[in-house]
Amino acid sequence: MRESPLPTAPLPETPSPAAPLSVAPLDLRPFDAIPAWVGARLRLALDGAADDLIHELLGHGHGPPLDPPARDEDGLRAVVRAGLRHFCDLLEDPATGWDGVAARYRDVGRAMARNGRDPAEAHRALRRAALAAWRGIGSFTAVLDLDQDVLGQLMEAQFGYLDALSSLVTAGYQAEYQEAAETVRRHRTRLLALLLAEPAAAPHETGALAARARWPLPRTVAAAAVRPRHGGASRLAVPDDLLVDFGGPEPHMLLPGDGSGRGGDGAAALEALAPDWIVAVGPAVPTARARESLRWARDTLTLAVRGVVPSAGLVRSAEHLAPLVVFRAGELIDDAAGARLAPLSRLAPAQRDRLTRTLLALLESNFNAAQASKRLSVHPQTVRYRLRQLEGLFGDGLRDPRRCLELELILHARLAARAAGGPL
Repeated sequence: MRESPLPTAPLPETPSPAAPLSVAPLDLRPFDAIPAWVGARLRLALDGAADDLIHELLGHGHGPPLDPPARDEDGLRAVVRAGLRHFCDLLEDPATGWDGVAARYRDVGRAMARNGRDPAEAHRALRRAALAAWRGIGSFTAVLDLDQDVLGQLMEAQFGYLDALSSLVTAGYQAEYQEAAETVRRHRTRLLALLLAEPAAAPHETGALAARARWPLPRTVAAAAVRPRHGGASRLAVPDDLLVDFGGPEPHMLLPGDGSGRGGDGAAALEALAPDWIVAVGPAVPTARARESLRWARDTLTLAVRGVVPSAGLVRSAEHLAPLVVFRAGELIDDAAGARLAPLSRLAPAQRDRLTRTLLALLESNFNAAQASKRLSVHPQTVRYRLRQLEGLFGDGLRDPRRCLELELILHARLAARAAGGPL
């Protein structure tokens, strides 16, 4: 299986610059041990054998041809000839610089990364070229007049040279691969900002940037807002299908689909965050409305941090609609609370607290005393007793459907304020 030029997304920190693979310098000791005249004689043999090497690599010799995308005959001939000439140069003078050849083979690796090819293909081609070269040398043994010791030294030098070229191909490949990954990450950072911009960006602008970011625009997205649970931030390998901004004061992500946290790489990433982060997931919305999902996710995160809603696991906005509505309508609810809860204001604080919590439990249970008792962890008879007290305070309006809705919203808001340290 070939490696893809598209990198998997790395840790959600600011990425570090691409660092090419360090290549060990060519070991020149075998070349020093070979008489200089060998290079001059060998050049005549190998220069004439270059076409035979190309013939071999294109599949007309002892092995199968290179894969079709690699069969750039002119480029292949130039690389092979440069390598052979430089090898002979080193035999004649081991001090010969090899920056030019090194750069050429790094470029080969870079081209392979850009074309989505595996550098192992270049390594196989180099080995086959070496074997073909030795067959050529064998046919010129009498003319070259090389004894067995020199042939052994020549073989050692060639293997070292081959390893060096292979390392250069790999280094070029990794440098290009990492630089491409950095480019994709930068585009994805910009794409995330564009999708969350206000006002929304034009579709053609978003689509063009998404193509450069290699992030196909989904029909719907869900945003997630996160905050460390213990003041520290764990590092996380993020899959390709998430857009992430963990560098700002309000870390957030954008997931394709519904962001439900049930299945998929994105879901697994969120689940992996949950032990160390509070993770709030907004509702699924059309991609053009991604900012709305993030706004709900951030409100949900605020409620989870305050303890108004549970913060364990993934905290989904869709499961906490009432507290979120209350949170958004805070000032209006505060204004209405004074009138709607006036009957409770005359009570002592402890009794007011008990009846307030009992009233909310009854409203959420449709005035079913048994269900409300489970919410409050008290005996049903206790709930019935408190209900009679509430009916005495609020009168017939206590069970009015519209009044019940208002009271439930107000009580959620008051309990949220209590959790945040305010008065009930």
